[in-house]
Amino acid sequence: MDRTRARSRVLDRLTLLLLGLTIFALLFFSVILIAPGVFFNPFPPYTLALATLAPTPTVGPTLPATWTATPPVTFAPTPTRPTMTTTPTRTPRPTRTPLPTETPTPTVTPTATEDMCKTLKLLGPPPGQHYAQYDPVTVTWVFGRALAANEHFDVLLDPPGSGMGSIGWADEADPKNKNCGAFCEFQFGVWGIYPGGRFNWTIGLIRVNKEGKVIANVCPPPDPYFFEH
Repeated sequence: MDRTRARSRVLDRLTLLLLGLTIFALLFFSVILIAPGVFFNPFPPYTLALATLAPTPTVGPTLPATWTATPPVTFAPTPTRPTMTTTPTRTPRPTRTPLPTETPTPTVTPTATEDMCKTLKLLGPPPGQHYAQYDPVTVTWVFGRALAANEHFDVLLDPPGSGMGSIGWADEADPKNKNCGAFCEFQFGVWGIYPGGRFNWTIGLIRVNKEGKVIANVCPPPDPYFFEH
C-alpha cells in the first residue's frame, strides 16, 4: 500500500514537471518567433551583406606585338574669309523705240455754234398775266434741240411766300416735250393749292441717273416770268 502511494506521488511530480517544461518550451519558442533576434535564440537570423561586385573588365581587341599607335593627324583650321557685300547690279532700262510718226490729217475746223443754253427761253404767259380763280395756268418756252433720255425740263414755281421749287418734269407729264420744236408747254392748276397773289415761274434743264436722282443742271433757268392768280 505504501509503495503504491509512493509511485503515484512520483508520477504526479513527473506530470507536473512535464507540464512545466511544456509551458516553458511554448514560451521559449513564442519569444523566438516574435523576436528572432533575442540573445538566447540558438539559430539567430543571418544578415546578408550586399556584396560589391567588381565590374567585369571589358576585353579589348588584342593588338599584334608589332603594332605601333599612329599619332592623330591635326588639321590646321582654314581661315574664315570675310563675307563680301554684293553690290546691286543696276539693270539698264530698255531703250524706248520711237513710234513711227504719222502724218497728221488736216481737220476741218467746225464753225462755232451758239451756246445751246441760250436757246432756252420763256414765252408765256407774258409777265403780269392775270388768271381768274378757277383758270388753269399754261406756261410755254422754247429750246433749240431735243432732250436726251436722261434729260428733263424742270418746271419751277415760286408761289406767294413759298420760295422757288420744282412742281414737275414737263416731258414726263407730256412726252412730246422731249422734242417740242417751236414751243413746249406745261399746264397746272393753282386754285385750292396755293394762296392767291403773284407767282414767279421759270424752266430748268436737268440730268438724272438711272434711279431718277438729279445729278447735274444742264442749263441754268432763265430769269423768271410771273403771273397773278
